[in-house]
Amino acid sequence: MNGISSTLKDEIKKSKESKHKEKFKFLAAIFITNVMVALLCLPSGESKTTTASVAKKLHTDHQLMAIPLTVLTTDNNQSAIETPVSLISKDKKMVVEKAWLHESLKSENGITQFKIEINNYDVVKVSEYVEAGMIAVPFVENKRMKTPVKRGSKYEVSI
Repeated sequence: MNGISSTLKDEIKKSKESKHKEKFKFLAAIFITNVMVALLCLPSGESKTTTASVAKKLHTDHQLMAIPLTVLTTDNNQSAIETPVSLISKDKKMVVEKAWLHESLKSENGITQFKIEINNYDVVKVSEYVEAGMIAVPFVENKRMKTPVKRGSKYEVSI
């Protein structure tokens, strides 16, 4: 038989071993592909984390300054992307109606310096009050009410 001498019993034994090998190969292939998919889906070690200060938006016609301030806003407002504040001098005069508070830099003698965006035309006013000290309070939009219009005629009717 052309150099092949095997019996039916040997052929059955070989087919069982080959079935076991095929099952092992199949299970190994499934396990390896699942592991590879899991590794691809996991986040890499180089994740990009953005801090709040990087995400903060810079406004046009504004300059970013570092000035010493006493801030009277809550921590929730300071951690927001934009924190609108008004700057008031220590003698209760309005210095800047609207500015944008960013992050705190350092604290010296109880006064903390903050990065703050100030409109270009308000920079001169701020520089005058820096030495005297300023207070940052939450910005409240000034909505002036219109005076009610009196309706009626200018003439009296007498009967």
